Amino acid sequence: MLFRFGENLKPGGQMNVTFWADDVEATARELKSRGVQFVMEPKRFDWGTSAAFQDIDGNTFLLSSK
Repeated sequence: MLFRFGENLKPGGQMNVTFWADDVEATARELKSRGVQFVMEPKRFDWGTSAAFQDIDGNTFLLSSK
């Protein structure tokens, strides 16, 4: 079990999981080509690049540079 759903954590919400990628933009393009739905396109920040995507259950995960 990765984590347990409780009062504050519900299916279909923001998960406290971030996936790291060396190249967020290229990884996002690859995932999109495979049908992954992004809810936040890759965005550059001072600290790096981040994007958000959803799984088939509507759970949202982050994709971020290291």
